Amino acid sequence: MRQVLILNPADNIAICLTDMQAGKDLDQDNLTLTFKQSIPRGHKVATSDIKKGDGIIKYGERMGHATKDITRGEHVHTHNVLGDRLSTESA
Repeated sequence: MRQVLILNPADNIAICLTDMQAGKDLDQDNLTLTFKQSIPRGHKVATSDIKKGDGIIKYGERMGHATKDITRGEHVHTHNVLGDRLSTESA
């Protein structure tokens, strides 16, 4: 059973398909990593080390950038990513 989903080979993140526990080892589709924190289903995990300022790649496209260094197996979310898309909502 798949535990993560990589949407494009260029992606540096994967989407967790189940709740993942800290310390869990993953070996799926030529991807091996150890989860650094518990990550909820639907959230993202870094599949490689990402330096501060580097792009977060999902669907093969840059969706944001790292606001600090993110290590392989670490949770990728609002605490370490700033989205590139500007809001189009009016105040």
